[in-house]
Amino acid sequence: MYRKGLSIFVVILLLKLSFAVEEGKTLSALPPDGLSLSGSWDCAGAFASKRTHRATFTGNVVLGGKWLELDERDTEPATGYVGKYLIGYDTQQKRLVEFDANNFGAAIYFSTDGWQNHTLIMTSAVSEGEGAAYAANRFVYSITASNIFTVDWQISKTSALAWTTADHLACTRQKVSN
Repeated sequence: MYRKGLSIFVVILLLKLSFAVEEGKTLSALPPDGLSLSGSWDCAGAFASKRTHRATFTGNVVLGGKWLELDERDTEPATGYVGKYLIGYDTQQKRLVEFDANNFGAAIYFSTDGWQNHTLIMTSAVSEGEGAAYAANRFVYSITASNIFTVDWQISKTSALAWTTADHLACTRQKVSN
């Protein structure tokens, strides 16, 4: 009887310890499994209107190796769009945060899940304001191979979050010349 009670106690203690370790775990902005978004990328895709979208991305690991910095420069359409996206872990909120600064505005996105199956989803807060083109938006970054990633900008016109893709880009790492 004593052994059985001791065994149950040990199992409960181990479960509590594993939950405590899990709760203290921080999310990484960097892709898992040795994958990386560092380097230069050529991207091609389309907006929801089927209009062609081409861009270049440059990725870097910054701020002590903890944050992912992505720079986007659109080449088609030639609107002059440039954006800087900084993704890292917010220790106070215990979630990933993405700061999106671009020459048309700025936004903030969040993720409490981090990278899942080589995909990172960063979602904005829901806006209830009148006149907004959509209630929320998000970026979905997916790494499909070591030299290929996609980024989808999705919007929801309602606070019930029914996502539709507004922009899709498939990016290929630029070859490094010797």
